[in-house]
Amino acid sequence: MRLLPGLFLFLPLLLQAAPVKVIFDTDMANDCDDVGALAVLNVLADKGEAEILAVVTNRKCPGNSSAGASDAINTWFGRPDIPIGTDKDGAKVPWKQPSSYASFLHEEFPNDTPKDDKARDALDIYLETLKAQPDGSVTICSVGALSNLEDLLRADEKLVKAKVKELYIMGGGFPRTYHPETNIRLDPAAAVTITNEWPTPIVWQGFEVGNAMYNGQELIDTADNSPVRRAYELRPFRGGKAIDHGKPNHDLATVLLAVRGIQPEYWTVFKKGRVVIDSDGHTEWRRDYPKDHRYVKIKDHPRVLAGIIGELLATPPAKTPAQP
Repeated sequence: MRLLPGLFLFLPLLLQAAPVKVIFDTDMANDCDDVGALAVLNVLADKGEAEILAVVTNRKCPGNSSAGASDAINTWFGRPDIPIGTDKDGAKVPWKQPSSYASFLHEEFPNDTPKDDKARDALDIYLETLKAQPDGSVTICSVGALSNLEDLLRADEKLVKAKVKELYIMGGGFPRTYHPETNIRLDPAAAVTITNEWPTPIVWQGFEVGNAMYNGQELIDTADNSPVRRAYELRPFRGGKAIDHGKPNHDLATVLLAVRGIQPEYWTVFKKGRVVIDSDGHTEWRRDYPKDHRYVKIKDHPRVLAGIIGELLATPPAKTPAQP
């Protein structure tokens, strides 16, 4: 085949994969890795690797600011119009303490999102967003309670099956947990429902993955007026703040997986089995019969992946932060 002159200049653009369409489902308010994860997702969108369709929060924030904090981050990255919804009921296990950062981000940084109880409902955002997308095109990245996903499944399972390509979950621990992991423990009943009934492939990233990698210290050299830096400056961790020495990057790693997939040079994948969750929230990988479940482990030294994630976390917005 003979190529037209000049076509070689456009081949990289032609061969570049289409951006991964992502709905980000987060418990934005407890740990600052949710902030880091949304920042990494925005940077990947800046690079043309992702398209952020919507953000939904899945745990009731005592400060009523999980949506506002999410919008502050998106606005910082020049995306003030991403739809955001909140779970009005919240996960079954409530927070006892106000968030260390959510209200500050909501109040100190540009955004136009109301308090959580006045924001749009997460289920409505899910249904509206999925209906507008082509079949088999949407990736859901869940880094908190699975309550919203259970609501979505109960509302329109056919829509989920038609529109969702894959579901990536940060939750549990593998091959088994001896104590219920936080995201599963927030709403064990919802976790059981999703594990047993979700109609598309699920990729699980257990607690042990993020626990082996620390990020956050990279933000020390970033802009003083960044909401991402601010969250890590506010979040207490081991006698200091999360920005001082970094902290486990659970949610950041899940975003990387959801957008770039299971890259064989970085991940070992386990399949031909299924995840089982009991009523207390314990997780276990069983090989008694296969479902469309997989879980991942870090292939080599964690510092390799931590370095990739840290570089993304510290990357500034590609354009001037937007004003709402």
